Order: sequence, then C-alpha cells, then structure tokens
Amino acid sequence: MNNLNILLIGLGNMGKVHKRIIENSRNVSLVGILDNSFNENLSVNNKIKRYNKLNQINFENEKIDGVVISSTTASHYALAKKMLDLNIPVLIEKPVSTKIGEVIDLVNISKKKNTVLRAGLIEIYNPIFAHIKKLNLKDIISINAFRHSQQIGKERKLEDVIHDLALHDISVLFYLFDDINLNISGKLTSYKNKTIESSELLLNHNKMNIFISSSRQSQLKIRKWNILTSNALYQIDLIEKRLDIYKSGKVKFPNSNLISEKSNLSTLSFANHPETAQIQFDAFISNVIDSKVDNEHLNILKKSHEFVSQVHNN
Repeated sequence: MNNLNILLIGLGNMGKVHKRIIENSRNVSLVGILDNSFNENLSVNNKIKRYNKLNQINFENEKIDGVVISSTTASHYALAKKMLDLNIPVLIEKPVSTKIGEVIDLVNISKKKNTVLRAGLIEIYNPIFAHIKKLNLKDIISINAFRHSQQIGKERKLEDVIHDLALHDISVLFYLFDDINLNISGKLTSYKNKTIESSELLLNHNKMNIFISSSRQSQLKIRKWNILTSNALYQIDLIEKRLDIYKSGKVKFPNSNLISEKSNLSTLSFANHPETAQIQFDAFISNVIDSKVDNEHLNILKKSHEFVSQVHNN
C-alpha cells in the first residue's frame, strides 16, 4: 500500500500534536505544512514542504490525500470548504466553527460529495468512554463532568470556554446516548475580557440530571466524570486514565442479624491503550482508505455544535 500524503494546516499547540501523530503513523506521510508564521528564509525539509499562504499550494499537481486543519477557528470554514470542494478528506480541530450555519454547511457538503469530514472532538475516541458505551448503562441518576484548566495566554486565541472545553463533554453525551434529548435547566458563566472563561451548565434528559463544569481559571488541570446509577458509581479520571467502579452491596456481620450497606470497588486502568489523538487520526485514515463518510460521526459533530449554539442563545 502506498503512503497517504497528508497536509497539515496550522502549527500551533494542537498542530504540533497532529504533526507528531502524523509522523509516527504507519502508511502516511506528512508532505506539507501551511502556517502563516513561516517566512521565506525558513529552512526547508526536503520531505516536508512549508507554505505560509494557501495559494502557494498547487492542488492540481500536488498529490494530497487528506488535510488536518488546526488553524484558528475563524479560518476553519473557508479552509475546510475549499478542501471538501476539491474532494480532499478533512480532519478539523474543534470547534469546527462558532457559527452553526457554517458547521451545518460543511456537514451537508461532506454528505453530498461523499468526502470524509471528521472533527477533533477527541474525547469521543477515548477508550474509557468506548468502554462506558459498551456497558450500556441503565437507570442513570446523574452525570457530573469537570473540565478545568489553568489560565491561557492571549496568544492562544481560543474561543470561549463553552466552545473550547464544554463542547468535549457535550459531544461525549451524544456519543454515549443515541437518543439523548438535552434540555438546559440552568447556566452560570464568568467573564474575563468579555470572554466566558468559566461555565456551569445544568442539563437534563428525561430523569437524568447532568452537570458540566468548565473553566480556564483554575490552578489545577481537572478532567473527571462521575456517573451515578441506581446501583453503582462510575468515577472517571481522564488524566490518570482510570475508571473506578463502586457497586452497591451488603455485608452481614457474623453471629448477628445486623446487615450493613457497603460498596464493592473495582478499578480499570487504560494507561496502556494507544494515545487518544492517535486513535482519532487512525479513524480518519481508515475513512480515507475506505472512501467512507462516517454518518454517525457527522451526526455527533452536528448535534454537539448545535447544542453549544443553543447554550449561547439561552
């Protein structure tokens, strides 16, 4: 099998992650990087062409099998639309766009042209959530999700914390539950420099209560989920890559009629699983090889962005 040629657009924080993943992947080659910070005097790698403007790339002559877009959010739509119009598969960082009309347009183009489009909603590729999905949990009482980060520098140019962080947990909800119908019960936000930096969302689906806490004003990086069912508590630590399961039980004391409630703990470690970014990229490459649009993924992409838009308008 010949290597697939990948073009990377954007070499910021996530761009560097994508670059490492592409270079460490089998059957793919990183053939070009587009970033407007490059200058004409920059040394050129013989195998990797460097561009600082899109019009420097001759897409008719260059064999590009897929594009990873990790540039600023404002540039996503125009770049992704051009690639899809050229029938070039796209993996695009989240948020795809802060304008829901642009998100829907890209999804529709992908389906119409049967050209792969995937979004960097990285947690839906996490092996822990894949395991939770297989458990098909019933009688869920509540879900609490905490996604906190330290303050970011102005140079990062990230969107507000709902698009930046909460979108991950919202996408996981649509990944875990096919029939979920999220409603907004409450919202609290904290602003800094006219941008939402902390958000507390209270949501519900039928009798399930959901709390999503997102912040970029913390002193500690936190990535945790608690899922409470009628007979168990599932504690997820995404940083430690660990799932603790506390199942209800009873213990009877010897020589006594006394019975006490207890919890039975079991722990699963996912530390030896492949890196989530690698799983995400492999899924993209698999779609490219098969020339297959993943409609389930497009549905999660669309619904999660639509709900974030609803949160903003609420």
